[in-house]
Amino acid sequence: MRKGQKLRIVLLLSVFFFGLPQAYSQYFQLEDRYLVIQDLNRLKDDAIPIEIIPPLVSDSIAIFQMPKVVPGTYDVNNYGQFVREFLALSAQGDTLPVKRLGVNSWEIREATELYRIYYWVEDSYDSEDGSSIFAPGGTSNDSAAFVLNQFGYIGYLESYADLEFEVLLRHPSMFYGSTAWEAERTDSLDRLVYPDYFTLHDNPLLYCVPDTASLWIGESKVELSLYSPNRVVSAEKAMQIIEEVLVASANYLGGELPVDKYSILVYCDPDLSGNYSYGALEHHRSTLLYMPEMDDDFLYSAIRDIVAHEFLHIITPLRIHSEEIQYFDFANPKMSRHIWLYEGVTEYNSHLVQIRDSIYTPSQFLEVIRDKFTSNDQYEDIPLTVASKYTLDVYNDFYQNFYDGGALAAMALDLYLIELSQGQMRLMDLLNNLSAVYDADTSFVDEDLFQIMGDLSFPQVTTFMIRHFEAGEPFPFERLLNNVGVRYTEVGSSLGWSLGFEDLSYDLETDRFIVSSEEGIDDFGEDLGLRYLDQIVSINGDTLGLFNFQEVLNKYQVEGFEGKKVEFEIARPKKRGGFRYKTLKATAQQVSYEEFHPLELVEEPSPRQLAWRRFWLNW
Repeated sequence: MRKGQKLRIVLLLSVFFFGLPQAYSQYFQLEDRYLVIQDLNRLKDDAIPIEIIPPLVSDSIAIFQMPKVVPGTYDVNNYGQFVREFLALSAQGDTLPVKRLGVNSWEIREATELYRIYYWVEDSYDSEDGSSIFAPGGTSNDSAAFVLNQFGYIGYLESYADLEFEVLLRHPSMFYGSTAWEAERTDSLDRLVYPDYFTLHDNPLLYCVPDTASLWIGESKVELSLYSPNRVVSAEKAMQIIEEVLVASANYLGGELPVDKYSILVYCDPDLSGNYSYGALEHHRSTLLYMPEMDDDFLYSAIRDIVAHEFLHIITPLRIHSEEIQYFDFANPKMSRHIWLYEGVTEYNSHLVQIRDSIYTPSQFLEVIRDKFTSNDQYEDIPLTVASKYTLDVYNDFYQNFYDGGALAAMALDLYLIELSQGQMRLMDLLNNLSAVYDADTSFVDEDLFQIMGDLSFPQVTTFMIRHFEAGEPFPFERLLNNVGVRYTEVGSSLGWSLGFEDLSYDLETDRFIVSSEEGIDDFGEDLGLRYLDQIVSINGDTLGLFNFQEVLNKYQVEGFEGKKVEFEIARPKKRGGFRYKTLKATAQQVSYEEFHPLELVEEPSPRQLAWRRFWLNW
């Protein structure tokens, strides 16, 4: 057959394609399919080779594109920065002219002859250039474990992203590739077929010697695959902790999970002094977590809370979303005005399901909400829709606040719906109404959402959204929380036990907090004998570190009382290096301090407050 016909058949020896089995030694170049060969066995200098048989191209010029941004990250990552030695070849092996247009795109000339694209991809985890990339959206090329967010490895031809991608993935025989997507597997080769680039990007893989656990929730199977290089973190223990929030989420969603299979991929990094990009990135049927490697209850509870958040992304934006999400442009994305919906509502619901299923006590839930008020204070008062629309550039530093200020906005909307409905409608009911109209394949127009929400609930909701979400008017939290029997003020005062200091910094190498100013040492600190630059080792025998800081301080406040001796162990720097370890003791001192955003349950709620609180929290 000649060039330009619908089907070009090229016979190649299997050894040419990395020694693949005979079944894959003959490749057909089609108009509607990419064939990708990815070989983990050829790891070299933190890079692996990618080979792509693209679809037939009818134009003389083709643009090959790597993503600039991917959904869920809301940040410019420029994955083309990790591509090197890019080649475009004809079926005869001739090199075609290529010009790099920018960090993420290559212009291929004589594209009607294009048969093969070949390049190497370095990973982001070990790259200085990739240090700013949120690790759950990054890549790892390591002989012990590969994190394959395929948008970091595989690109597409411009205007050809909606075609099928067949991926042949060769791997070490002892490795298993965990993913939510179905795969045909052998000991050393896996085959995965995705209907389009969006689905390809939406299904990360973790290849390693597997530590796995699974469970069934109703008709849905949940699988967890975990990489812990020192075998410190256990998949079985993590799954035991996660199970309760998945059950709580299922209960919140009506008793069943909305997917038949869900995968949780966990990569644990032993280098605690390195990349603090801990967290997760959501996908339709999976989530990928990047966590510190430590055998600690803090880690497992953090995994629980993160999975609760990421799983509930099934509601927003993976089901309810605007056109900007539905038709996501990986090269030049247009941001939605509603990150508050995608991240804020999800974050709020991830904690609400835990109080409603008695995983949290009311005081624990209110402490979570209070922390979000405090974190929100650090940010400018920017309307949520404006911060969302311009999150890639002007308001990029605001993005983290969608997990705090956005969650508070979701709570305000939830409480307002309870108020309007006299305790008959909650935010989840409105989300269900939205889901009935806008399923995973149907998007809403970004500018119409507030009107749609009013149409599906109460007309006053549209006005509420415009005033508070779009115009930035402060939410009436005091009134809304009082409706459900919770007392709230922006600033109050309280009695507590002095720690002896006000100003702290942190030493990554020692995992200890440092008294960082002379002026911040109070009377109790003077009695203890604290000095500037002392490092706090323990308080009353409890070792103090980054990951248990709040737990130790909360315990200290509960246990402290008048007349009790407090014992600090400190490490005092020596002039010639090293530390001198000392035990300091003094009698506890109670102090009055300003308390921001105190929240407490009303002791004697009215029948209406009690009924509405029960409707809200199931408590």
